[in-house]
Amino acid sequence: MLGSWFLYGLTLALVAQAGVAKDYDHRIKTEVILDTPTTGASTTPSGRAFLKLARVDGTTGSQIVEVLDHNKLVPYPNNEWNSWNASTDSLADSEVKFVSANAQRVGPDGRLWVIDSGLLHSFPNSSKLVSFNLTTNEVDRVYYLGNITTVDGSLNDARFNGKYAYLTEYTIGSIIVLNLETGDARMVLREHHSVLAWMPLSSDGHLMRLASTGQFQYANADQLEVSPDGKYFYYQSGSGNMWRVETKYLNEALYNDTVADLLPNYVEPFSLTPSTGGSAIDANGNIYYSDGDRHEIRAIAPNGTTTLVTRDSRLLWVDALWIDNHQRLWMCASQLTRGTTYLHPNNQTMTIVKPIYVYTLDIGNNPSPIDHA
Repeated sequence: MLGSWFLYGLTLALVAQAGVAKDYDHRIKTEVILDTPTTGASTTPSGRAFLKLARVDGTTGSQIVEVLDHNKLVPYPNNEWNSWNASTDSLADSEVKFVSANAQRVGPDGRLWVIDSGLLHSFPNSSKLVSFNLTTNEVDRVYYLGNITTVDGSLNDARFNGKYAYLTEYTIGSIIVLNLETGDARMVLREHHSVLAWMPLSSDGHLMRLASTGQFQYANADQLEVSPDGKYFYYQSGSGNMWRVETKYLNEALYNDTVADLLPNYVEPFSLTPSTGGSAIDANGNIYYSDGDRHEIRAIAPNGTTTLVTRDSRLLWVDALWIDNHQRLWMCASQLTRGTTYLHPNNQTMTIVKPIYVYTLDIGNNPSPIDHA
């Protein structure tokens, strides 16, 4: 009798495991096909779509593009902004061109925001946050942040909360708080344990090493989200472990030295997440994130519980996620960790397999109203 129950239980376990191990999800749709890796998509309510192209495949060209019909890509806002050349361009050029764009997203104000890490050792004002008016396709405002990040800092991504923007900075490991009305900004939580990566990035079951040095790649403060009610700021390093802090303390820390010093006391752990390429948050406060090793998308509920959204072998290092107003989750299978930045087996310079795909999945939830239009 005991043997029968054991076999019955084992059968159920194997069936369940077989369901979890499924590596193809028919619900996933192909949205864009392209020849260059992309690390982030964003869309407007009217249907315009933008991509951040990552030149980790040895190609050169535009960094920020708009997707037109039939997968045609055009530089956004124009060729000039995408024409950076470190060998010939000047300090002044670095202020009005994408030097090293790291992310882009449509904001809650309907503008397109571009986060440019820049090259601070040579171009002090190249580190910036730029907003574009999507009606005129002209620059609305530029926030130069080189004096905030310092020469060793690199802007990663941004999120919004009313008049405030929060940015992760991944080289040193810190959070930047920016008042969008005044332009005042401050670096906080610098090198705090919550913003530091304690393990290297991991992808496809391997710890990643840089091709330039052979050293393990540590990505500090990376993914970030703000709860739909604006109360919490969530963040983590590229290798996982998500933390949160109430935004009221971040906002106060911008102008109050005492609160800035005490900020670590208000930080609390939120979720044990893995090595992750990107995240997004919906109107119910669920945070979606990609798993670079298991080719999964999971969601963390506001109470901290995690559920599997999808698993698919095509989800190769899904970077910055996006939820559109049709309740679709955009997933850029960037293959970033297979590019020229990292070491690969058999002395290969890269293992990217083209074309590159941007997928969508109906998740039945709207985006957070304070995240984007």
